[in-house]
Amino acid sequence: MEHVRIETAQNVVVDHEVAPLGDRIVAYLLDTLVLVAWVILMFMLMAMIEPDDDGVLFLVMMAMIIFPFLFYHLVMELSLNGQSIGKRVRKIKVSRLDGGRPSFGQYLLRWVLRPIDSFYYIGLVVILINGRGQRLGDLAAGTTIVSLKRRVKLAETLAEELPPDHEVQFPEVVRLNDAQVRLVREVLRDPRRTNHWQLVERTADKVQEVIGGDRRGLLAQPYLKQVLRDYVHLTGQLGPGTGHFVGRKEGGGTSLQ
Repeated sequence: MEHVRIETAQNVVVDHEVAPLGDRIVAYLLDTLVLVAWVILMFMLMAMIEPDDDGVLFLVMMAMIIFPFLFYHLVMELSLNGQSIGKRVRKIKVSRLDGGRPSFGQYLLRWVLRPIDSFYYIGLVVILINGRGQRLGDLAAGTTIVSLKRRVKLAETLAEELPPDHEVQFPEVVRLNDAQVRLVREVLRDPRRTNHWQLVERTADKVQEVIGGDRRGLLAQPYLKQVLRDYVHLTGQLGPGTGHFVGRKEGGGTSLQ
């Protein structure tokens, strides 16, 4: 299984499991079957409906056939958070390289370049040689296709670190999601970085901005550790949060702003 390792502007390495090429091909075939089934259904309806004199109904039916072929992948990925029907079946999705959710512009750029990727299998060749699971559309958009099959919830990886008598101090942490909390954990993990304490302080400020409230007198590092424990305790009951950090390009990576 290939992995993508990206170092952000905070010197945090984000590790993604790239979707296997076989899963991508199967997902593509499943999506093609969905479109073919739709076309067959439309032609069956056209055969059952008597044509009108001015041909308007025919044009409408043809539009209902053509538009899904043109916009299927764009609409599906926007609607299903980076997945199509085939991708959902194979448990893969479109993701930014820094682990975040792609923007509309990134989805649009992937879609615009899809015909070029399909021309003489250019996209397949690019995927095989670039090592990050990216076709041309992904390279341009800063995205890739990642696997969700072996993802372990953060709460499971941190459960052993949670005291049995833990008391929650910051219930607002449910506004965070696993990706954000993983970043917090990585920031705390390696104190040998030259800019470690500045990074801890900046991360604490950002977390406080996202979840609201005050730190209750805690310094940056104890505050972040408490946030981690509270998150694990609460997400075991409530599920992951829905907030998101906003990324800003700075020095070639994505920084917190």
